[in-house]
Amino acid sequence: MTIRGYQYRAHNHGLLIVLCFWLLITAGCSRMAMLDRAQAAWDSGDYEKSAQYYEEFLRENPQDKKAAFARFQAATICQRDLKQYDRAIQHFIHLIEDFPKSPDAYEARVRLSECYAAAGKSREAISEYERVMPFTQNEKEKRRIRLNIADLYYDMNDLGQAVAEYGKVTANAPFDELSERAYLRIGGIRLLRDEFEEAIPAYLAVAEKTVDGTIRRVARFGLVDCYERTFQYDLAVKTLEETEPDSRTPDYIRQRIDNIREQQRNRNLNLPSSAGWPGRK
Repeated sequence: MTIRGYQYRAHNHGLLIVLCFWLLITAGCSRMAMLDRAQAAWDSGDYEKSAQYYEEFLRENPQDKKAAFARFQAATICQRDLKQYDRAIQHFIHLIEDFPKSPDAYEARVRLSECYAAAGKSREAISEYERVMPFTQNEKEKRRIRLNIADLYYDMNDLGQAVAEYGKVTANAPFDELSERAYLRIGGIRLLRDEFEEAIPAYLAVAEKTVDGTIRRVARFGLVDCYERTFQYDLAVKTLEETEPDSRTPDYIRQRIDNIREQQRNRNLNLPSSAGWPGRK
């Protein structure tokens, strides 16, 4: 082959390299432009258009280094902004399965559980929450997840299981906002089921330890209900007298005390007289 032939081939090879390089740059710019458009649409509040841009990017670049990011963004928009939970579920599942080492994988698992719950798929939500538990070593985070599971059982009216789950939130744990919510739910369920003696410790824990005045009042009223239903009228009245009234209903406590005292008088009148019992003088 002549020198001219070698030069021709070398020239064409060089052009091919330049062309490939240019195509790579163009494709990269196109991908980044699509992500920029998605972000711009999100910033402007056009959430549907933003989700569509991210989904288009994922269809064309499923293995791109930005794919996990785009998947999480699309899922977040569908969940938080569009409230399209089934659509968000599919994105979160893809992220978890396709990119298990993504820094967003744990959050995606939690969000997937939330989406199932929001879509009314309580059993699926509970299963996902149980699956995500081993992925965190943070004890408070585990308790937070357990509280979500308990709330789902409560919403399903599976009150026995709900109490068991709430008990796991409070067991060997400091009193905090999580145990506060759990104790209130335990008290409410026990009261609803006429399990007054079991409700009292839960309400007492909140009444004695909460720093929130409104929540303390709620817990104290729960205690009053329990004392009243177990005929501990004096203790019910004492609890009310020690409770700060709600400024919106300033007369409620006094009216409640009057009502309890009336019940107490009626009950005493209806009790059999000991003087009339056989064997008494």
